Amino acid sequence: MRVCVIGTGASGLPAIKECRTAGLDVIAYERTNDIGGLWNYRPELIEGGTVMKSTVMNTSKEMTAYSDFPPPSNFCNFMHHSKVFEYLKDYANVNKLYQHICFNTTVQQVSRKDNFWEVKTNNGDKKLFDYVMICTGHHSLPQYPQIPGSEKFKGRILHSHKYRDYQGFEEKNIFIVGIGNSALDIAAELSGVAKTVTISTRRGSWIFNRVSQGGIPNDLKMMTRLYSYLMDKLPWTVANDFMEHRLQLRLDHDLYGLRPNHRFLQQHPTINDDLPNLLCSGRIVITEDIELIQETTVQVKGGRQFPADVIIFATGYTFGFPFLYPKFIIPLK
Repeated sequence: MRVCVIGTGASGLPAIKECRTAGLDVIAYERTNDIGGLWNYRPELIEGGTVMKSTVMNTSKEMTAYSDFPPPSNFCNFMHHSKVFEYLKDYANVNKLYQHICFNTTVQQVSRKDNFWEVKTNNGDKKLFDYVMICTGHHSLPQYPQIPGSEKFKGRILHSHKYRDYQGFEEKNIFIVGIGNSALDIAAELSGVAKTVTISTRRGSWIFNRVSQGGIPNDLKMMTRLYSYLMDKLPWTVANDFMEHRLQLRLDHDLYGLRPNHRFLQQHPTINDDLPNLLCSGRIVITEDIELIQETTVQVKGGRQFPADVIIFATGYTFGFPFLYPKFIIPLK
């Protein structure tokens, strides 16, 4: 059995390892010069995704690690991206994965040929496989909203996909669209150097923090048998009330215009440790959904206007598998 793995990030590496463990003949294609995917930090703007220079994991190392490969005990609970990359490289080395990876190789087409999958790459190779595992993630195709007036804007517009660090944003009026993890990470970082930082949110979000009482990671406390038992036994409304009450004690979501129109357990919360202090000190302002972009300002619903030198769309990504032929092999919704 021959298996092709496309991508060698956090999902591609264990895919290679498990194929080897099962005795399968596996070849992996990686379009960059190293493993790691997002966690292989590359400051230059290239295809694919990469983390910010300051990115720290939102989940603890125990909850993030592969089950058969715990991180070193001297690694912090919430690892900086450089430590995540080091961990992934250690995993690849210990499991002898590098010998199965073709670097600087882009898959250009995957199509059905008789009873096999034919994989074509940028170096002209064509190989047949019994199975193909797509491990390319979903942070490669940024989604830009269509906002009236954007063509008239005299400042800079970019997606969070292209943001690396604070340099070039000093003393600017920053307007961020979106309230996910990337939006708040960027806002928190720029709040120390920018003139103003404004976040526009359409639906709000529940703001969760990494660390619980006593300095214990929140995800460790929540991933226990007792917690799972209680969440299963408690009525859905009561479970939501309990979690939302906890979050309200830390930050009044109503006071700062953050309360979403969904319950806590209906969507992933946004994780950020710094937002409450930055809101209280005025370093970050939360406002309504963006409505109109003008030459030097942004208008939100309700008519309020904010000065803007830079607009950052932290509006997520779209799924795509451009190498699949025909395109509908994997339906996208």
